[in-house]
Amino acid sequence: MIEKALRKQLRPIVNRRRRLYLMWRLSAYWFIAGIIGVSLVIADWLWGWNSLIANWVLCISTLLATVLALYKYSQIHLDYRAVARNVEQQHPDMQALLLAAIEQQPQGLGGQLGYLQERVIGDALRHADKYDWLRSISSKKLYLTQFGGIAALSFIIIALSQLLPSTPSFFTIDRGVLTGGDYNITVSPGDTTVELGTVVVIMARFDGRVPPEANLWVGTSEQDKKRIVLAKNLEDPVFGGLIPEVNNNLIYHIEYAKKRTENFRISAFEHPTLKKADAKIVYPSYTKLPEKVIKDTRQISVVEGSEVTLTFILNKPVTTAQLISKKQSALNLNAIDKQPNTYTTSITPMENRRFELYLTDAQGLTNKIPPRFIIDVHKNLPPELKPLFPNRDVVASPLEELSLEAQVSDDYGVTGYGLSYTLAGTQSRDITLGQSVLSNENLRIQHLLAFEDINARPDQLLTYFFWADDVGADGRKRRTSSDIYFAEVRHFEEIFRESQSSQQQKNQRQSGQQQEQQGEQLAKLQKQIIIATWNVKKHAEQSGGIDDHKEDLDVVQQSQADVLQQAQSAMSKAKDSSAMKALQEAAGYMETSLEHLTNAGQSASTEELTPALASEQLAYQELLKLKDLDKQVAKGSGKGGGGNPRSGRSEQQLQQLEMTQKENRYETQRLAQSQQQTQREDLQVLNRLRELARRQNEMSERLKEAQAALRQAENEQQKQEIRWQLKRLTEQQLQALQDVDELRQRMETSQNRQRMADAREQLDQSRSRIRQSAEELEKGMLSRAITSTTRAQRELEQMRDDFRKNTSGQFTEQMQNMRENAQQLDQRQNEIAEDIKQQIDSERKTLTFTGVNRELAERIDRQRESAEKLIEQMKDVSEQSETSEPLLSRRLYDTLRKAGTDNVDRALEATGELLKRNFLPQAQEIEKQAGKGIEEIRKGVEEAAENVLGDEAESLRLARQQLDELIRQVNEEVARAGNQRRGQLSDSNEMADSSANQQRPGNAQPETDGQRQGRQSPQQPQGGRLSANAPGGNRPTGSDPNNAQQQGSPRGGSRGQTANARAGMRSNPGGRTGPGGWGGTLSGQWDQGDPNGPLTGRDFSQWSDRLRDVEEMLTERDLRDEAARIRDRARSIRAEFTRHGKEPEWDLVKQQITNPLTELHKHLSDKLAQLKSDEALVPIDRDPVPGRFAELVRRYYENLGGGD
Repeated sequence: MIEKALRKQLRPIVNRRRRLYLMWRLSAYWFIAGIIGVSLVIADWLWGWNSLIANWVLCISTLLATVLALYKYSQIHLDYRAVARNVEQQHPDMQALLLAAIEQQPQGLGGQLGYLQERVIGDALRHADKYDWLRSISSKKLYLTQFGGIAALSFIIIALSQLLPSTPSFFTIDRGVLTGGDYNITVSPGDTTVELGTVVVIMARFDGRVPPEANLWVGTSEQDKKRIVLAKNLEDPVFGGLIPEVNNNLIYHIEYAKKRTENFRISAFEHPTLKKADAKIVYPSYTKLPEKVIKDTRQISVVEGSEVTLTFILNKPVTTAQLISKKQSALNLNAIDKQPNTYTTSITPMENRRFELYLTDAQGLTNKIPPRFIIDVHKNLPPELKPLFPNRDVVASPLEELSLEAQVSDDYGVTGYGLSYTLAGTQSRDITLGQSVLSNENLRIQHLLAFEDINARPDQLLTYFFWADDVGADGRKRRTSSDIYFAEVRHFEEIFRESQSSQQQKNQRQSGQQQEQQGEQLAKLQKQIIIATWNVKKHAEQSGGIDDHKEDLDVVQQSQADVLQQAQSAMSKAKDSSAMKALQEAAGYMETSLEHLTNAGQSASTEELTPALASEQLAYQELLKLKDLDKQVAKGSGKGGGGNPRSGRSEQQLQQLEMTQKENRYETQRLAQSQQQTQREDLQVLNRLRELARRQNEMSERLKEAQAALRQAENEQQKQEIRWQLKRLTEQQLQALQDVDELRQRMETSQNRQRMADAREQLDQSRSRIRQSAEELEKGMLSRAITSTTRAQRELEQMRDDFRKNTSGQFTEQMQNMRENAQQLDQRQNEIAEDIKQQIDSERKTLTFTGVNRELAERIDRQRESAEKLIEQMKDVSEQSETSEPLLSRRLYDTLRKAGTDNVDRALEATGELLKRNFLPQAQEIEKQAGKGIEEIRKGVEEAAENVLGDEAESLRLARQQLDELIRQVNEEVARAGNQRRGQLSDSNEMADSSANQQRPGNAQPETDGQRQGRQSPQQPQGGRLSANAPGGNRPTGSDPNNAQQQGSPRGGSRGQTANARAGMRSNPGGRTGPGGWGGTLSGQWDQGDPNGPLTGRDFSQWSDRLRDVEEMLTERDLRDEAARIRDRARSIRAEFTRHGKEPEWDLVKQQITNPLTELHKHLSDKLAQLKSDEALVPIDRDPVPGRFAELVRRYYENLGGGD
């Protein structure tokens, strides 16, 4: 037990120590709570994050911490020993005196201290009297602790007051009344109405006194309001902020200087909008196709007679929904009771239809941009009959068996096919060869016609044709016939004898020959009349009447009258009785034919054409009797044709003796043009498939990036930005869906329907994948959307590869890669040679291996590997093409043999070793040998590639011409738009032409083939007589001099037409510009922009197709990629225009479209200059023409030579 006096001395020190502990703990608790409170306030200011729960948790935690500190203070025990140690530290001279004093315990029986114990305590008390032990705990330290506690308490009170400004204990504000105090505030827009999804700008203007800050509180209700910090611009007394997107009705107010405004309301309205459109197609029964449902589409292709049910899903109910066409009456949509906001209508279109969807809701709001719908109606085409053998008129004996072959196909199948033949003067006989042919099936039909079985006699005429039956659009049987062919029955023997050389016999022979030649001429004219009458009859039956063919019928009638007059004239001059009788009979039949032709024209009936044909055939048969069986042949004198001057049927009969092959060895100009158009269509489809596959690949990558970013997003703002990005990606997927529909429409056209049937099925599957990914993106299922997009990408890539293999030549792609690799190999070798030369010139010879030489040696090694791969590829292609492409195989083999590939490999290896050993001069000599061999390989590969790919220079030249036209069109549209903005409508055309001429590369535009085509040659047949006398337009005549030339042309010649096909069929500038033959991706006449502009008018699809043609003609991958990027930018600009109706930013058009096209044009000119540098012609004794004037000079001489 401590003595009372000693306890009295130590108790003030103990109390001061307890107060110090309490203030320190309270200060710490309050300061930590204040820091947390300030953090919440900053989070609210910067990011608008304000949680009432967190604020109250902080308040309660601070109160509990304070109570805990007070409780700990009350539970502190009196620790005199700790106080003694503290005093001992302040007074070392005590030498543990105080510690010894407080440890003394009574030892006697009466609880009394001993002498020595009292002495120790007494010394301690005397020391306490002499020194102030209370100073062992500094008063300054105690005061500082108390001040810190007061400051921490004030800090936490201020923080909590900022966190809880709306609690009743702090403020009492009437929220319905504007409380401005000394502030005068004007809020705009106040109460307003905006469209759903609109960005709203909130402005707060202060007149007079301006607070330091202002905050916007906005939400759907008072409890859901969020804070947005309003920004102030310098000394402007206006605070402003944005509501990023209004998706619901909102209320908002502004708080400033601990005051607030009243609540304002933002009412959101929504225009009626189409969300989705589905089409259900019920095909006619004759097509045997099941009904089809196309989800989310804007354009479809159907067969005439199909019933189309369109279903539209809207965002809200409407009072009026109509499909309005430009020419036809409007279609009203009917609401579906069980499906809200869903409307439908049905239509059976018989021709192409273009609609716009107009919507009106109960408030009178209409849809801002009516969506467009396209229904392309494909006609039920008649069966296609293609005679294969003999595919010409023949002469046969009465005992001959004539083998006839043809090919029949139809888009939806035929119900029967066969052959019909007629002997002049007898009834026509039909031979049925089959009952049915499946749709899109090419069936080869054969028949052996025995002349003996049909009792054919010499000088008799047999006509035949193939036919096929199918079901027309009206559901009735329809027969289609081929061209009519002739088989003349000849005598068994025709005698050829040498004529006498006397002058009298010669004169007699010439007289007889003239008579016979006149008869052959009459027979030839009568034959053309038969063919023309047949064509008029066939076309009239197909069109359902003769009214549209009266002009042709009049021409046939006039021609028959002319031939009748010639026959009567020949009859008056005939000296032979048999010839006179034949002419007389023929004239009689011609008169009968004229009567029937006249009656057909008057009655407008095709029934009169059948007896007319019979009479015409009998007349032709009588004219055949004018031939002479005994032919006298004399040797010519060399000055003219001797003997029988006829080169007609007799010569043709002799040529028939060698007719053993059944293949068609001629190629008309029409067929070549058809092949070019088909090849162009293939290239267009292939380009679109390549683009769709690339876009799906990019879409997949961007979706994966968005998914990763969404997982790493740290706040709501970042997540909202990613959601906006996903919304844009969804719109891009929907645009890709429309592009797929456009491609499918192109595949549905008549010229592509049969060839691309399998490709359409694969495209439908890819379309469903894209549509599925778009729906999953709208639902927020990002992982599934990535999977669907990846599958669509793979399917499109597979389809692209298959289509490329099916439509391109067997070695086209291999030769493209081989030529590009050879050019790159030669270019790199030239760079290595130049680097070696520079290294030698620098004279930096060292005894050790330098870094530059090491790098050159590594490049040589890579060159060697590339050369080996190229040589192996050349060997493989040479072996594979030995049978199908012998010329290509031979060229590659000769290149490998002449270039000495083994020497190239060894030279490269030796060069690398010499470089490693720093023997630069020796390495240079060996490198020259390798470079020469590589150059020979490049030239050989380029020459071989021309046989497959065509002339590279010609392709680049055509591409440059196309770019000239594309740049001109864009410049003219930009110029017209600029003139309209400035209101200078009077001189708009002049300024557009000036702008186009200034910006167009080359400053000159060569005349297009389409313009040259417009000036028709005077030698070209014209008028209606040609259409009437021509044999159907697709029958071979066997007399075209171009046929022999085309027949003998090598395979490379036909391959060379690829450049022409890729040129976009420039001879037809007004040709088909989109699916179904209409211009632009949508109905052109409804475009709000420039009607003739490629970006805002009806010509966009044509302009884009021509840019695709340019892309296909380019040989370098970088240039092709640049063309594709330009087309993508143009498509984006076009999509923005059609979606929002906003005119493009023309400066951006120049930057993203015109300038890159001009740069691409410059690259092509440089490439052409490189290719033609060795072949450029320079005038003798005359300076060469400067490059900038070369094009003008060339055009000058072209116009001078053409007489312009």
